[in-house]
Amino acid sequence: MSLELCHMALRQTLDLVALTDQTLRGFSRRKFTSDELHREVLGKLLGGNGRRGPAGILIATEGPDCSCCSGRVFHLRQEQLVERSEVISIDPGSSYAMSLVQLEGGSEVVAVNWMDICGSIEEFQNFFHPQVVEAMEDPILNFVACRIRVDSPGVIVAFNYPGRATEYDADVLRSAAVMISSLLTVSSGMRETERAFNYTIEALARACEAAEPDTGNHIVRVNRYAGALAANMGFNLAFVQDIAISAQMHDVGKIRIPVEILLKQGPLTPKEMQLMRQHPAYGAEILGASARLNVAREIALSHHENWDGTGYPKRLRGHRIPISGRIVKVADVYDALRSRRSYKPPMSHDEAMRVLREGDSRIDPAAHFDPAVLAAFFKIDHMFDMIYDSSIPKITLKGKRNGKANNKTSPL
Repeated sequence: MSLELCHMALRQTLDLVALTDQTLRGFSRRKFTSDELHREVLGKLLGGNGRRGPAGILIATEGPDCSCCSGRVFHLRQEQLVERSEVISIDPGSSYAMSLVQLEGGSEVVAVNWMDICGSIEEFQNFFHPQVVEAMEDPILNFVACRIRVDSPGVIVAFNYPGRATEYDADVLRSAAVMISSLLTVSSGMRETERAFNYTIEALARACEAAEPDTGNHIVRVNRYAGALAANMGFNLAFVQDIAISAQMHDVGKIRIPVEILLKQGPLTPKEMQLMRQHPAYGAEILGASARLNVAREIALSHHENWDGTGYPKRLRGHRIPISGRIVKVADVYDALRSRRSYKPPMSHDEAMRVLREGDSRIDPAAHFDPAVLAAFFKIDHMFDMIYDSSIPKITLKGKRNGKANNKTSPL
């Protein structure tokens, strides 16, 4: 093999290494599915724009009964990965390229050129599934096949390398197969870890709210409000996902506030209010220094800060307040207005909107909220109303008459 082809194969391998590094760095934010990772890797393998690589790639995996494989053929067109076939079902024993690596006793990876085993190119086409030949458009001249183990065992077959398919091409394809298998295994484990993490913080949030009514619904709603606001303000997916799970931790510090203060009927005494205003600092302390809880800690500490600097506990002003805290402040205030508390009845959506537009004895919208967050809220306030209504079970207080309820339903 020429030195130039060695360099091309090396560049492909380095591209795969870079993708591996990038993927591992992002696993705390992104969990790959098989299809997503296949597309990422195939884009690095396929030829184009001066790179050495095959003209098309088939990825096929075993079905539940292990009797056949199903897959698609992919091509690169104008630097975009496109599917060039419908799903193709293949009996591994009927496909020469697949049987070499998949049947018992087969090799892990092979490289084959038509002139090495056939008298003509036409004869070589008979070694492949007709739909694969059709999807390739041009006659198949060579291939590299490699076993792969993802969600289920399967095979990658790369067709039509420039010139001859070589051992270096086989090494690159084997590297890609190992990468796909390894990263999907790690990603699956990360998903399980993420689910366990989310369950843990949801349990903690519920425990902290246990003394107050509407516990579970409140934390779910604040998460959904905050995620909707962040998404509609144009923040990236990672931040939207973070705030949509972390917002529920906003009042975690209340676990250190006596229940008699949390549920007190009527106004708090100055001493009680001073203690209540410590709950943001308590929350930050409880959440600790874990990097995974950075957003939750920001929210716990800053969601009672006011835009004009009159909030607590640090009297932060304007953009010194973390954006996560500014978003959750609007979400939390809206939900507090809509919810029944020991010291007040619930408001309707329209009543809450009036307070957030005009203010009342406790809330000054211009002074308390980031104007950009408030403007975004007013654009999607109907979503907040739907989120609130979807979480509140309704009961009919009286019987029906003439097929209609004779009284309005009331939230529990």
